[in-house]
Amino acid sequence: MKLTLLRYLLMVDAAFLLLLGALLIFAPVQIECAFHFDNLPQAVSYLIGLWGCVFVTMGFGYVVAATDPLRHLAWIQVAIARGALEFVLGLVYLGRGIVSWPQAAFGVIAAGLITVAYLALYPRPARTAAS
Repeated sequence: MKLTLLRYLLMVDAAFLLLLGALLIFAPVQIECAFHFDNLPQAVSYLIGLWGCVFVTMGFGYVVAATDPLRHLAWIQVAIARGALEFVLGLVYLGRGIVSWPQAAFGVIAAGLITVAYLALYPRPARTAAS
């Protein structure tokens, strides 16, 4: 049951990353507006597009991991690290006043939830009666 939920989580996360990655690549200005970042230099769209490339490739990796999570534990560990880092970074930028809550809320909440979900579903070796 837990492994099935982990597979579903990987696929949902992959779908989200693939979609968001494609949007970051092909519609960076619209994404900037959606996250309340207005009047950014055009060069920022290049960086956002590169970020989209990372999301798309990670999404494909999560699809592979969903086929056999036990064989691809490294992808689950990467997902945990990614979520935790995004969560902490969001809080740091909020705390320093660099971004506002409307700008960071979605990323902070999503990163926190995904990290907790991956930690809860992380496959652990079964305990034996002797241990």
